[in-house]
Amino acid sequence: MGQLEALEPQRIGSIFRSFEPTDFRPVMRWIRRLPRSRRPAARTMIRLLYFPLTAKTKILLISGAFAVTLLGLAQAGGVLGPPAGTDRRWALSYLGSDATDLSGVSLSLLQDLAGLVILAVIFITPVFCCQQVQAIAEFVQMNERNGGAARLLDERSIRRLNDLVRKTNKWFRVLGRKRVSAPIMLAMAIGTVSLYAFVNTHGLMETWNPTALPDRVWRSNVYDAWWANWHTHPEMAIALCVAGTYAFYFLSKQLVMGVVFTSYLYRSWILGFGVTPNTEYNSDGFQGLRPLRRFMLWTYGSALAHLIGLLILFTVWLPATPWMVFLILAVMMVDMAVIVYPSSIGYHSALAAKQAYVQSLHEHHGSDENVDEAVAKVWSQPVLPVTTRKAMTGIALYLFAPAVPALFAVLFQ
Repeated sequence: MGQLEALEPQRIGSIFRSFEPTDFRPVMRWIRRLPRSRRPAARTMIRLLYFPLTAKTKILLISGAFAVTLLGLAQAGGVLGPPAGTDRRWALSYLGSDATDLSGVSLSLLQDLAGLVILAVIFITPVFCCQQVQAIAEFVQMNERNGGAARLLDERSIRRLNDLVRKTNKWFRVLGRKRVSAPIMLAMAIGTVSLYAFVNTHGLMETWNPTALPDRVWRSNVYDAWWANWHTHPEMAIALCVAGTYAFYFLSKQLVMGVVFTSYLYRSWILGFGVTPNTEYNSDGFQGLRPLRRFMLWTYGSALAHLIGLLILFTVWLPATPWMVFLILAVMMVDMAVIVYPSSIGYHSALAAKQAYVQSLHEHHGSDENVDEAVAKVWSQPVLPVTTRKAMTGIALYLFAPAVPALFAVLFQ
């Protein structure tokens, strides 16, 4: 039987490919020319420089550098924490009051709770994408280990599956090309700057005005005290736009990768190579489907985190308007398309594999206690490696999360 080819989602970007240098000969020749006293230090430096960096390590280093830079700029600009020795009042402390005068408002970086949540989503977005890349890369081998290749009828089916894998990998490579990545980055930068310009024009936290003052006065005062105010802290405004572009870039690639993988999942299912649990040997506690479990959990977590971030952006930072509801619903529908539909395909595929295994047990061994025990063991495990209860809890949180900011806004009006 032919060899099954692997999916290569890491082709969507060079950052997802591990760096593993192999040729040490030039470096070793250089070290031999050094005096003996300097060789240990040189070897230590070379080990650090040639340390293999995984995709996750690189992303964590970049996100960490972004976060440290942002905190350093905030500290240098005096907007990291509450201003010392002033009579300014924290903006959120006005919630629940009937103040008619804003003697002084403060909204530094650590005081902006909505901003901290948005920044957390920004810096963890590439990690979500990286985890999905790694899980998708293991999909074919996972099914092959679990006996999925045995469901393919002949060499022709294997060739068709490999052709499908090559076409899918071609789309991944297209997504990772510079002439595609550069326009995506430019589009995300334009979108991020446009969102910031909207904040710059319309102020901040207009919907959450707890005072008796007009909304225009409240939002202007809050924006004037904001840590990312373009007029008083342009370096923080630029850093915020760069961070937003960074996150939206990875998010856009993550969504396109999800659509491509969903297409592959459906077509491979048609060919008879869908999600295949190991019904005979539970090798990893999830019937051999641990990579699929990791993919599903990171996908659910990513969708929920991004929805919360967008809700805070469009209902707390920006003034909540009816058209934003349609925008959030559109985002939810896209997320559901790359979450619920693939999960449905995986569920029906794994269910069919279990049913086929149970049928083969009855056909080859008849009906006795051992067969009944084996069948009961098969159905005692959930069809997918994420239980229905956890999946429904995640979906419920996802669907009801939009009501939370709206509820708070009504309470504090």
